[in-house]
Amino acid sequence: MKKEELLSLQRVEEEHWFYKGKRELVFHWLKQTGYHREKDFALLDAGAGTGILVRDLKKVYGDEKILGVEYSSDAREIAHEAYGLQLQPGSILELPLQDQQVDVAIALDVLEHVERDDTALSELLRVTKPGGHLILNVPAMPSLWSDWDVSLGHYRRYTMETFKQLIAPGMQRNEYSIVYLGYINALAFPLIYAYRTFRKLVPTESRAEDKVPGPLLNNLLKASFVEPAKQPWFKAPFGVSIFCVIRKK
Repeated sequence: MKKEELLSLQRVEEEHWFYKGKRELVFHWLKQTGYHREKDFALLDAGAGTGILVRDLKKVYGDEKILGVEYSSDAREIAHEAYGLQLQPGSILELPLQDQQVDVAIALDVLEHVERDDTALSELLRVTKPGGHLILNVPAMPSLWSDWDVSLGHYRRYTMETFKQLIAPGMQRNEYSIVYLGYINALAFPLIYAYRTFRKLVPTESRAEDKVPGPLLNNLLKASFVEPAKQPWFKAPFGVSIFCVIRKK
């Protein structure tokens, strides 16, 4: 990602419903899988970007439990300037961590940035302890592909089928089990699809992704995004993202 894209992200990620909602889901599933403030564990944010999730995790769980790794030097610089963080340089394709070093490995919207997403998944599993968890989020539905994906350096948007193909080999080898897997952000899909289709027909310099909606709409969109994704029984047939929680055996 170019530095201007990272700066645009950093300006909105504090309050924007999509980014705030993803962080809320991480905290929800950390609690659901047994990681509480009092518990001794190590947590990795792989592809930490501008560092806001690392910042929030440190506030809740303490500095010593949280590791942040980020490939982009620009992103690491922004994380330091915005949040006072020292993210560790490194790629999700070759994480600078020892085998079985962390209890939880998080990768939010990272796998789509690398051509070999299978290698990235293997690395996340390598650094995670047996009995630990992976928390993953990826963009979904190729029909939503737009200049936004291009500007962010995406290789792909996933379908449930292609994501299952990614995780199938580890399932077949009995390396892990699935705690949660589903499309999320389904209610916003029609709006986002219509908006991105319109922008393909009528290109504009301004992008809705770079702005925080008004408080009422922002809160409504966040609730419609987050609340269904907290319910394992809720299975939408489509969504803007795919969210997955894996337990390593």
